[in-house]
Amino acid sequence: MKQNLTTIVFYNVENFYSKYSEDSFLPSNFTKWKESRYDKKVNQIAFCLSKIGKAETDELPSVIGLAEIENNDVLEDLVNNDYLKHGKYKTLIYESLDERKINVGLIYREEHFKVEESEPIRFVFKDQNDIKTYTRDVLYVKGKLFNQQIHFFILHLPSKIDKEINQFKRQSILNSLRKRINNILTENFSEKIIIMGDFNDSPTTDDIIQELNTRSKQEEVNRKELYNPMVYIQSYKRGSLVFKKQWMLFDQQLFSNDFLKQNSTLKYIKTEIFDASFLKNSNGKSSGLPYRTYVGRKYFGGYSDHFPIYTILKY
Repeated sequence: MKQNLTTIVFYNVENFYSKYSEDSFLPSNFTKWKESRYDKKVNQIAFCLSKIGKAETDELPSVIGLAEIENNDVLEDLVNNDYLKHGKYKTLIYESLDERKINVGLIYREEHFKVEESEPIRFVFKDQNDIKTYTRDVLYVKGKLFNQQIHFFILHLPSKIDKEINQFKRQSILNSLRKRINNILTENFSEKIIIMGDFNDSPTTDDIIQELNTRSKQEEVNRKELYNPMVYIQSYKRGSLVFKKQWMLFDQQLFSNDFLKQNSTLKYIKTEIFDASFLKNSNGKSSGLPYRTYVGRKYFGGYSDHFPIYTILKY
């Protein structure tokens, strides 16, 4: 690796169902997906992941969080793909009770990251008829990254489209997450914590700032606050996805204070959107936008409706 640098990735890979998935969960014809489209997507996503952070580290990423994965079959196919298999990745996923059967998961290079604990943080809600409803679990993983203890929380928050229904869910999840972070930091303010995922909202929203206690300037982050570098990355010209014809940065990575210290054993270097040209549409009205797998029910054969994001750390 170049100068002991390593890459941490998050990528929402858009409806990445297994080739054995049930027809009702797929946007389009199941048989066609099963025959060839699934294998194409595995190859594309693996290729993309193999390129993230390569310029900075000359290596495959150490830890990759993924959203919209159906199950471990998909993760196993990814890590055994030719583009990734020399990284000797391990997989970690718990299947949630989400209605769409999509989950968050983790793949990691065991020679870099040793998992010590993991659990799905499950949330159960009730609708107006007192019927239970579910959403994606938050994945918690504790381990040693280059022999330094680190905590990961990988999430995919409910959409804001159903605002009245989902706003309570979103706040409950963020509030619960904050309590867990407080518990970790109360025991030791030097603990290293990374929260990454699809927040389905911008980094400047009150929910994220207030519920998770985030700051956008490194020098202002105190012992219990989280650094959110995405605030200065977002712009009207660039983001990780397009929502209502506007660039948005729903995909985020947040960091506890210890990463920012000059003498940190895992020091924060930078966070970026990985929006390489091969991930974009090359022509037409959607030129420059994410090259999607589906647009509605129409199959386009692209990578995802999101761009990945990544962080470089020095160990």
